[in-house]
Amino acid sequence: MKPSLRLVVFSDIDGVLLEPRGSAFAEAAKALKRLGGEVPPLVLCSSRTRAEIEAIQQQLGISHPFVCESGAAAFVPAGYFGFDVPNARDLAGYQAVEFGWPYAEVVQTLHRTAERLRIEIVGFSAMSMEEVARDCHLPLLQAQLAKLREYSERFRILDPTETTRHHLFRALKAAGLRCVTGEQYDHVGAPVDTSIGVNVLCSLYQRAYGGVLTVGLADPMADDKLLQLVNRRVIVCDDDPTKGGVDVVGWAEGIVDIVEELSRKESSRFPTMREDHR
Repeated sequence: MKPSLRLVVFSDIDGVLLEPRGSAFAEAAKALKRLGGEVPPLVLCSSRTRAEIEAIQQQLGISHPFVCESGAAAFVPAGYFGFDVPNARDLAGYQAVEFGWPYAEVVQTLHRTAERLRIEIVGFSAMSMEEVARDCHLPLLQAQLAKLREYSERFRILDPTETTRHHLFRALKAAGLRCVTGEQYDHVGAPVDTSIGVNVLCSLYQRAYGGVLTVGLADPMADDKLLQLVNRRVIVCDDDPTKGGVDVVGWAEGIVDIVEELSRKESSRFPTMREDHR
């Protein structure tokens, strides 16, 4: 029996799809296909670029809206909802609702601010594809996709002291940008987050279907703002915490389990709840 409300799954993937083995995406796509016609819209949310998410969608065999570059934009495939998306612009087969700054402005502000403070930095914009691949331990294709940034920049401060980072981050905040510390490269862009795009997409699905049940998946270290916007929240854990993420196959199987469970539990009202899922 199908749920009385249309199910939509939002998933943070930065803590999930961490360099899976070559066959993992094929196995994950096979797991999702077990649902047949019951596969719900699966909205991927990430700090990755549009090009990186498109590649992941292709490997999973899905084509749905997604939120990229830490909430800088929500991309909806053209004609997906059957109506024009408000405040969107047509962009390469999508209707894009943009919240971030254009990439060139972010890069310009970053370098101008760093030069004023006499802080040496290196960013993706000044690095070759080969340099990104070597420095980030990525295949060349993934490095190329990671460089196709549209709203935010990844950069490294050559002086790694916290005092230097603090001065630069504070100056960038004064210039209207938000910085997030990363393990290898820091991230700078407009002061937005994934929840903005998720909120917009929830409204669009509500308009399209009249009633939706939203499910959010994230790993324990993910930004909880995404989970605060959905009806049902699922923390996806791994048996081995040293892996630093959840295997993509386990992630896909978790989605299948959720959909099958909700299909068995017909109800017109779904309470907000939190549960662990492995």
